[in-house]
Amino acid sequence: MNGFEADPVLLHAAGHRLGDRAADSAARPELRYAAKPEQSGDALLARALAELQEASTRAAKLVLGEARELGARLEQAADLYAKQDENVHEALASNHFGAAPAADPAGLG
Repeated sequence: MNGFEADPVLLHAAGHRLGDRAADSAARPELRYAAKPEQSGDALLARALAELQEASTRAAKLVLGEARELGARLEQAADLYAKQDENVHEALASNHFGAAPAADPAGLG
């Protein structure tokens, strides 16, 4: 992909922030219903509310788990980009990258 750049520091920070936000969201009471289904006064309504709460809880856990995983993968990608940048800089500094070929001592080259 032409012109693609990734700043490892920003990418790592974004991944960390996403993971933190997912963890914060999991701990928030707004994700849980305060009403107890059995207090509805109707057995059919209580069952329906219980199913809704269970489904909502499962969905929230899946979404938050995916967000945590995405954050971790962004951090891993940032680490890989940083390592690759380091390798390129080391190669340039030691003149192993783009160096002119060594002359053939026998004069055959």
